[in-house]
Amino acid sequence: MSHHSPHRPGPASSPRPGASCRCEGTVLLDGSVTVPVTLSFHYAADEPYAVRMVVDSGVTPPVEWVFARDLLAEGLSRPAGLGDVQTWPAPRRPQRLRAGRGALCIRISSPTGTTIVSAPATALRRFLDRTYGSVAAGTESGMLRLDESLAGLMRGTGRRTE
Repeated sequence: MSHHSPHRPGPASSPRPGASCRCEGTVLLDGSVTVPVTLSFHYAADEPYAVRMVVDSGVTPPVEWVFARDLLAEGLSRPAGLGDVQTWPAPRRPQRLRAGRGALCIRISSPTGTTIVSAPATALRRFLDRTYGSVAAGTESGMLRLDESLAGLMRGTGRRTE
């Protein structure tokens, strides 16, 4: 998992192939204040294990978190995650989630505190379906271009992440 302010692509930038989802959600701050936010989820085939989530309150600068795609998928049906990011269905009755109701809760912990993000389960399920259409579950390692990455590192032209 990582966290930083997202890069805002300029007009000349083209989106990376994959899937995106934009939806309305909420953030629970300090365990007592709920704030409406816009959530953007992004998946790129060249980072087959990762999902990027941008949380935008419209008041403070947007914040981006990166975590495992499988963590979102598992969290739609049962609590998942052991570290800084944990997910679970809300309500905890899976039949309501399958019926298109409910939400996915995402708890994000950092040295500065803990935040709980809530996103509509239906939107995330559709988003995940598109990601699996791009890179099927179990085939992620085939999307990693390890030979190219190592060769680039040896030449000093390896891909850098921000």
